[in-house]
Amino acid sequence: MTFEEKVAMANTMRSRSRVGPVSPEELAVLPGTEKELWIEVADGRKVHLFEERPDALPENAALLLNFHGGGFIKGRTDRDRRYCCTLMEQLNCLVWDVDYCLAPEQAFPAAVEETYGIIAYASEHAPELGIDPQKILLAGHSAGGNLVAAALIKDAEIHRLHPCCALLEYFPVDNTVDPIDRLSPELRADPFWVKRAQTEKLYTDFYVGDADPADPLCSPLKADETALAAFPDCLILSAGEDSLRNDTEAFALRLIKAGICVSAQRIPEAMHGFTTNRTPGWERALEAHCKFFRQHL
Repeated sequence: MTFEEKVAMANTMRSRSRVGPVSPEELAVLPGTEKELWIEVADGRKVHLFEERPDALPENAALLLNFHGGGFIKGRTDRDRRYCCTLMEQLNCLVWDVDYCLAPEQAFPAAVEETYGIIAYASEHAPELGIDPQKILLAGHSAGGNLVAAALIKDAEIHRLHPCCALLEYFPVDNTVDPIDRLSPELRADPFWVKRAQTEKLYTDFYVGDADPADPLCSPLKADETALAAFPDCLILSAGEDSLRNDTEAFALRLIKAGICVSAQRIPEAMHGFTTNRTPGWERALEAHCKFFRQHL
């Protein structure tokens, strides 16, 4: 498949959605003020993000850096905005909803570099942003969880990042595996799950590009224990009806064995993407998110 064919296929995938859009009426009443920003980070990259700011941001406020899902090929959506505005209101914090670069136009490790760069920027520019550098929260959903984990692994020896905690949910941790191989014999007999796995394989191939998928920054499960031991406290949520469930939970176990304080929970009735899509289980997940973040503020 040529590069042009990959981009055309990715654009077709971007036009599809399993869940409906957020209604204009709901968007109109979301709290706070939104501003679109481009932040230049240390390596010269400009990172695209949307800032959600409450009406009365306290001094030395917390900053939540949110990294959306989308299989590395889809950008930020109104569902992500709704999630971020909810957290902004619940925690009375500033939120940066990071719309990182996408594959196949920019394959691995471009999105990792942007993720690392924007977290480092927040840590190093906290005073001018009016935030407390000890109150930087990370949230990564699906592909965004992979990127947050990769940034933390990248930082294991550099120590530029200083988040107080990280939420990682239903995220891919091993891009060396063909998604078909994650399916149980029962699911392999189900055309829905087979087609879904084939689509996931395209996402993975577009993201990995010509790189080695076993690179720990691409497949965080391959990281050594020393790198994992540098993680902050983590909340890790898996979805019971998700082919990534076992991988997500395996990563949580590796963090625990590395000595990290981990709160891990499986939401049995949930499917992939349930938190931001607001499908079954999302209320319990949102409650867990808010509780975890408040404990670290």
